[in-house]
Amino acid sequence: RVLRCRYESLSGEGDGEEFAFMPYALYFAVRAWYAVGHHGGRGETRTLKLNRFVGATLTEEAYEIPEGFSLRAHLGNAWRMIRGVPRCEVVLEFDASFAETIADTAWHRTQRIEHLDDGGIVFRCTVDGLDEIVWWVLSMGSACRVIEPPELRERVREQASSVAAMYTHASG
Repeated sequence: RVLRCRYESLSGEGDGEEFAFMPYALYFAVRAWYAVGHHGGRGETRTLKLNRFVGATLTEEAYEIPEGFSLRAHLGNAWRMIRGVPRCEVVLEFDASFAETIADTAWHRTQRIEHLDDGGIVFRCTVDGLDEIVWWVLSMGSACRVIEPPELRERVREQASSVAAMYTHASG
């Protein structure tokens, strides 16, 4: 049945406004639970973090999950949970200090690993959008170097420069 909901988004857009929500799937990703469904206020399928719901009331109105809906298809090749554009081939090089941790972990369903003679690895994957993976790459610090695509390399460079500038000009 349809839910009447209120939600607090990160952007603050539409906070407190009531909307109809028709859940299609519930899943756990990136340390939290999410619901995917039709957001009546936006008129589209959205992914909503459960702990941001501030109210939900079950209505008597029935609905059906669209035939053929698949969470996997909805997520596509998102790095984690937010499918973006364009689809990109990502190539990263990890030094020997991180190679084993990266190689023995399932980070993405499309990942491929190539072991290098120096103990490092080349990590390849195909992602839909770069917004999420840029933060993951940054979390690896200097143990990770972006080879491809150039747009990801530039975004990581810009963020790393901003972080370095904060500490260069910091007092005490």
